[in-house]
Amino acid sequence: MRKYSFLLTLLAISGVMGVLSCKKNNLTVDVDPLNVPSRAKFAYTDLNAPLARTFYVGAAAPDNVYNIPVGVTSVSSQDRTIQLSYSSTTAVAGTHYTAPASIVIPAGQAVANLPITGNFANIAAGTSHILKIKISGGDVPAFGSGRDSLMLTLRRYCPPSLTALGGNYTDTREYTSAGAFSYGPYTTSLNNLTMVAGSTTKATGTISNIYDDGWNDLNVTLDWTDPANFKVTIPLQPTGKTYTGGLTHVRTSTASAAVNTFSACDRSLSFGIDLVNGSTGAVGASNYKIVMK
Repeated sequence: MRKYSFLLTLLAISGVMGVLSCKKNNLTVDVDPLNVPSRAKFAYTDLNAPLARTFYVGAAAPDNVYNIPVGVTSVSSQDRTIQLSYSSTTAVAGTHYTAPASIVIPAGQAVANLPITGNFANIAAGTSHILKIKISGGDVPAFGSGRDSLMLTLRRYCPPSLTALGGNYTDTREYTSAGAFSYGPYTTSLNNLTMVAGSTTKATGTISNIYDDGWNDLNVTLDWTDPANFKVTIPLQPTGKTYTGGLTHVRTSTASAAVNTFSACDRSLSFGIDLVNGSTGAVGASNYKIVMK
């Protein structure tokens, strides 16, 4: 009986100590969710880092300003300042862009815009500058995990004008599919440009004197729906000539290496063409390059 009573006493004491231990452990891990510190980050919904965006820099406001949302994870009753740093191997502050060293997130708000102003005149057509923007300090620490940095690519953007694009291109040259110069210069022309019904980013027209060999005027479509990928499309159509192998038709090249594009900034078209047998569909010459300037 004494041994049994002694065991019961030990079990009771162990139970009390266990309860006290649980309570102590709970006290050490409990966290008040209302006291979680706020963090600053770029307020995009991308699930993965690094964050990246492209800024197509226009010639004048508002097209020369790109607003980047910077947010905090909780709202405060006081204004909070977020500091930023900038780095790039090619983009120069004051030359290619201007940006503030800090922004203020107003009291009662969780997001404010960071304005980046691009200098259209100093960003050459066809080039790009990658600017790294980082939350570097301020009243709220950075969120981390890559959410405190953004890679912004700056590129010049010229809205296409049908009036400006139309007319003669006196410096048209031809190149092999490997890029070697083949023929030119000579004059071509882009005529009859008309917006496609219902679209604000597509136009049709005709190109005269492609290949400088008496071809028919060729129907062409210009598409600038994607600002990063202006497209030139010449649908399959007869050239009015017949070459060896029954090559009677032409189209913009469908080769994987073909680049069929145009630039409103420097008024140029660059595209590959395929010469095609109109009866069999066989391609006799692929991605022969035409550059109109």
